[in-house]
Amino acid sequence: MRHFALLFCFAFTSACFAAPVKVQSYSGDTSLPHKLLISAIERAGLEYIHPYETNKDISNARILNDVKNNQLDVMWSMTSTQLEQDYKAVYIPLFRGLLGMRVAIVKAQNRELFSSVTSLQDLKRFTAGQGKTWPDTKILKANQLPVVTTLKYPNLFPMLEGERFDYFPRGVNEPWDEIANHSELNLTVEPYLVIKYTAPLYFFVNKNNHTLHKQLNDALNEMIADGTFNAMFLADSQVQTVLSKANLSSRRVIELDNPTLSSNTPNKNSPLWFNPFQ
Repeated sequence: MRHFALLFCFAFTSACFAAPVKVQSYSGDTSLPHKLLISAIERAGLEYIHPYETNKDISNARILNDVKNNQLDVMWSMTSTQLEQDYKAVYIPLFRGLLGMRVAIVKAQNRELFSSVTSLQDLKRFTAGQGKTWPDTKILKANQLPVVTTLKYPNLFPMLEGERFDYFPRGVNEPWDEIANHSELNLTVEPYLVIKYTAPLYFFVNKNNHTLHKQLNDALNEMIADGTFNAMFLADSQVQTVLSKANLSSRRVIELDNPTLSSNTPNKNSPLWFNPFQ
């Protein structure tokens, strides 16, 4: 029996002897990308660990560097052509495009900031805050929108409160939880605009890690085919908040071009995208 077990393991080497997948974030993370990733890893028959378990405020630059140097096996990020050149993307948009629909966090006393904004030209009068290495920053700048940046995501909230910039564009799934997590600051979501551009969030692995890329791609496609992916998407608390709080149909849409997309981006008519305006 022991010999049979050994032969079984040799037949499925990746599952029996592969090192645990080093995962971005920490074990208690309830975000949709983390939950989808863990589900895909488990479906692929792999184990995982969280190298950042005791340090939750890791910069995006550090994460990128760790994947490049194989200190981390998989991360998630909004894509860009540069990221897709430097890393290997799994071309399944994890938030089904919701991250490309941005609403703004502002100071509570500036709730009416965009009440008269009806065009991109109007929006150019105001300054956004973003992470220095975020793909969003390149998109905003490419559309000639003023941007103030920082390397550390947590800094953006006190910077906004301190009026270093006027607004903090966030994916429509993000701002309510973020405001709740910074209740000591006087912040709110402005009610008038949605800034819209194609902005898929993908999993990325080291560009030479073809095995893990295939395992994740296959597992996620299985989850899409059997309905698990969509069920997790619709059950996600942030997605449910979007559908109940964002009032997208009542907002004015400011469309931006995204020059950072590659030709591998799923077709705009693909069922991988979610349309909350329907």
